[in-house]
Amino acid sequence: MLGEQMNQRSPKDDVLVGGLDDWAYAAWVYGSTRLSGLSDQVLRRELALGLIAELLVEGLVVAGDVDEQGHHPWLCSPGEAIERVTREWVTEWSDEIPTPGAIVWFANTDEGNRIASAVLAREGR
Repeated sequence: MLGEQMNQRSPKDDVLVGGLDDWAYAAWVYGSTRLSGLSDQVLRRELALGLIAELLVEGLVVAGDVDEQGHHPWLCSPGEAIERVTREWVTEWSDEIPTPGAIVWFANTDEGNRIASAVLAREGR
């Protein structure tokens, strides 16, 4: 039963649920695209970049950097963050999967956490 419920989780939901406990990064989002059923690495990267854009534009996550003091949001618009993440992924990583934290760290917003909590409730957790 739990396996069936997990299959109902979208890549977007998966990123947000993960963000309840930790900051996410580009490769984390890429990993969540496995739930789409795509196997082609280039298509999964494109989906991951689109998912990052969707999460930022909808205000469900904020992009930033992480250090020992915590998450520090970038001082830019969601559109500028999307451009930066996309540019760095494509130019510095090409078709490779970036290492954790190499490009960006994402922190859930309160709304992102609300959606993630609703996903867990739907899954009976």
